[in-house]
Amino acid sequence: RFTDPAEGAASLALRDGRTEALGFYLDHGRVHVGDLATLTQDVFTAWAHDRNHGLDAIMLAPTRDLVSELNQRAQTHRMTRQHPGIFGAESGTGARLADGNAAFVGDTVVTRANDRRLRLTLHDWVKNGDRWTVTATHHDGSITARSQSGEATVTLPVGYAREFVQLAYATTEHGNQGITTDTSITLVTGTTTGRGLYVGATRGRDQNELLVVTDQHSHPEFLHSHH
Repeated sequence: RFTDPAEGAASLALRDGRTEALGFYLDHGRVHVGDLATLTQDVFTAWAHDRNHGLDAIMLAPTRDLVSELNQRAQTHRMTRQHPGIFGAESGTGARLADGNAAFVGDTVVTRANDRRLRLTLHDWVKNGDRWTVTATHHDGSITARSQSGEATVTLPVGYAREFVQLAYATTEHGNQGITTDTSITLVTGTTTGRGLYVGATRGRDQNELLVVTDQHSHPEFLHSHH
């Protein structure tokens, strides 16, 4: 999957839990350290930079609160960049999702459960980890979306949308295992597992950045100040 073969070798060592694997990431300037508030902003800034340059980028974070905050920032960023006509009457009120956010036309979402009743073709259906672009939201809370890996379109009923659909600009590490992107930016805290680090460091074909929080004391206060 990687553009650079050396990164493939490093990722295998990382998967096996060998600490020398981190040498590759350090030598290539992929590791950045700081406090949580600064790095949360840096994760978003790096994502926005990649997206603005036409790359498929994803943010990873270890907690649902941080993922939700990053998704909200990304959604706002996308809406303010779109020409105003799209984000008016056309996009409606949005459809409520499983993560407490709302999806609007143009948003990137991910489905979190296989459902053979939601068919794309005779032999294909909605699966866990599929990413979609929302093309319409409906008054009953259902969502019409186009697959990002093909041209197939599906309407996700309200029950499925509210239980199994989330915004997909940012995800938790374990929620991201099936996804491949151009670049990934991972926020690493004291709660990040070795498995989570491996997943975060192996999503992007071209670039995987690790932003490591070294000041753990800022964590509870930071979350408290944002809720």
